[in-house]
Amino acid sequence: MERLTNLVGAFALAVADRVAAATEAACGAGGAAAAVLVHLSRHPETSVSDLAAVVGVGGSGGVRLVDRLAAQGLVTRAPSPTDRRTVLLRLTEAGGETARRVLHAREEAVRQTVEALGEDQRSVLEHLLPDLVAALPSSRTEVLRTCRLCDVTACRQAPGCPLDCWPPDDGGPA
Repeated sequence: MERLTNLVGAFALAVADRVAAATEAACGAGGAAAAVLVHLSRHPETSVSDLAAVVGVGGSGGVRLVDRLAAQGLVTRAPSPTDRRTVLLRLTEAGGETARRVLHAREEAVRQTVEALGEDQRSVLEHLLPDLVAALPSSRTEVLRTCRLCDVTACRQAPGCPLDCWPPDDGGPA
């Protein structure tokens, strides 16, 4: 188990580095900017505080990130119709196009990694990964964080997203 744990850790870090480099290049910005754009492409009208939690930055870091993306013309702000203290975010047309480029860059970075396996090995991996992905989050925010750079179209292919049934059924009382 020790060797497997180490190999999975090394693999996860290397893939994360490849994805970060590819998505940052596609986005033209580092840090959580790419994840913000992809998240907003699926969840328009997200508040700054909710978005900060999903991408893993503090409140003031979220505000600075949104300021930067707004200055680049990628997001707009609007007051919430139900809570005047809340600011909601939306992608601009340029932001939506950038989000699509980010998703394509992520797909290519991961595809190049997975292509190192033969077809049978990829099939086994595709069978194993849903259980590992489903075991990751412990809250709804962590589900969104896990999926912050996911291609929803690919994830919805049969048998579907392993996190659609979150929280997992623990067999306890409902």
